[in-house]
Amino acid sequence: MFTSIPIQSKDEQQALCARLGAEYHAGDMAYAVQIEGKEAGIVTFFIKGQNGYLRQIRFYPDMRDFEVMFICGRAAMEFMDRVGAYNGYFLSPDENDERLTRALGYKKREDGAWYLNTTGFFEEHCKNHPEAL
Repeated sequence: MFTSIPIQSKDEQQALCARLGAEYHAGDMAYAVQIEGKEAGIVTFFIKGQNGYLRQIRFYPDMRDFEVMFICGRAAMEFMDRVGAYNGYFLSPDENDERLTRALGYKKREDGAWYLNTTGFFEEHCKNHPEAL
């Protein structure tokens, strides 16, 4: 079993980022992830107007679980979508795990950015969204 809980304290967020070797940005929101009660990872993101930026999904190497990482990434994406940030960008995907980035729905643009318009993406289990195919 896993949990993904919003981090309320910037000190806690900064400390978890440091332990994971993740980027820390004071303006980011974050979810702390535990698997079987053990600290496993972090998902960080931020919103600027209609743009939602998934900054990173970082897990300890021995705690990496594709399904958990996918679900936690999608949770952050859905939160951003629900508040009107429909232009989604993944800023720091794991370059060694493009499978996760693509599974989340992001596509690499010609300028190198990973992008996904989430308008309608989280309706009907994503099945009718062209970028999910």
